[in-house]
Amino acid sequence: MARRFKPLFLHPHEPNVLIPVFIDGEVVGTWDLRSYSSDLLSEIPDFETLVYADGTEPGTGRRRPDLWARRIRDEVEVFEIWVKRVTSRGGRVPFRFLRPDPRNPRIFYCDYYPPDGSKPFTFKIKLPPKYPEQPPRTEGLRAISYAGFRMPSTGEPCLGRLGQENWRRNWRKWGIAHYLALIGHYEATKQGLSIRRLEKRLRGRRT
Repeated sequence: MARRFKPLFLHPHEPNVLIPVFIDGEVVGTWDLRSYSSDLLSEIPDFETLVYADGTEPGTGRRRPDLWARRIRDEVEVFEIWVKRVTSRGGRVPFRFLRPDPRNPRIFYCDYYPPDGSKPFTFKIKLPPKYPEQPPRTEGLRAISYAGFRMPSTGEPCLGRLGQENWRRNWRKWGIAHYLALIGHYEATKQGLSIRRLEKRLRGRRT
């Protein structure tokens, strides 16, 4: 693990986030999450309302629909605080207008604004029953996925070990905004030369 990942933040009060080491030919380095927008993850407040998306409490199994109703409000509030903080510092967040589905408490909608200024579009965020212990899933973001970093069954962006390790470490205080921040970092690497070379190698293997 020490060879493949290193901490992004060094201070105890900052998020417990790992970044992977990459190797591209003779080039060895780390995926610098700060390059997307300075300290993007640290701009997101932690969550204090801890309840599963199925309305039960972690550890007790008691049904608490009141806590889940509060969590839905918190998700939107934390998302809006995140966007406001980043944009007030001159940064860019490609996601806007997070809102819950009025008929399904485990579905949210959000708008994605492409970095090239093309037309924004709406996608879904689906929460598994044991969210937040299990991370969210997206539906409708296939346009930004690339190379071998796609979910096999849906074509949605796949964060792989980056998402799994960081979510496992932080799920008690993370939410939708944190997951979208990781998606944003994923999307930012799409333009990199090393990624284009990887895509070319993968195409060559399929032919």
